[in-house]
Amino acid sequence: MDIQRILGMKPLTDVKSVLCVQPHPDDNEVGAGGTLARLAANGCLVHYVTVTDGRYGGSECAVSAEELVRVRQAELRRAGEMVGVVHHHELSFEDLGHYSESDVMSALIPILREKRPEAVMTVDPWAPYEAHPDHQKVGRAVAAAVLAANSSIHADCGQPYNTPMVAFYASAYPNTYVDITDFWDVKLASILAHESQFANDEWPLLVQYFEHQARQYYGAMQMAQGVAEPLTAGFAEAFKVLSPRQLHFFPAALHM
Repeated sequence: MDIQRILGMKPLTDVKSVLCVQPHPDDNEVGAGGTLARLAANGCLVHYVTVTDGRYGGSECAVSAEELVRVRQAELRRAGEMVGVVHHHELSFEDLGHYSESDVMSALIPILREKRPEAVMTVDPWAPYEAHPDHQKVGRAVAAAVLAANSSIHADCGQPYNTPMVAFYASAYPNTYVDITDFWDVKLASILAHESQFANDEWPLLVQYFEHQARQYYGAMQMAQGVAEPLTAGFAEAFKVLSPRQLHFFPAALHM
């Protein structure tokens, strides 16, 4: 059963507007930088929402939390320029703070209703070993906001809007693969633009890991296309793409 076709979902690579909600300033590039660069190159409007200020993301103790926030804001914009982001929304919740999923959901509803994206993208909060509270809260809040934005809640925050699809990156259960071979260098450069996080001795090892993972996704993409033995080498990113209909009372979505 081609559930995506039945639910009227277009291919992720064909959307003309996407709202990308990340817990921290570097998550979108790590999870989907190549795909977002490919979309932007095809004329898609890429909007970023960064939920937390990233104040506890660095390992340099000599830098204060307030200074790191400023550093990461600048890095966020440099990376966004590389990817092709047209607008940034910063919610500025404190990194690892006591904000709630409801807080994030309420902040996202007016943005969804204003921008009316063809797709929303975020981290998968249901990955089996995802232990970071910001990733858990933000991913779940995004899913809840997609549903709530199409209801009568917060009637003073714009007209209801039904988002056609949600794409979760860093998912253990991907059902969609995007060829980013031509945008691999952009992805790596956009990640490294977050110098406070990645300009260290671990970067060469991380690149090896990113390459290994992306080659695995590329092979899975070719197998999904019916190629038994991959004929070429390349890089891909993986997503769990779901319709809002699959985000409520639909346990079978795990296997679709």
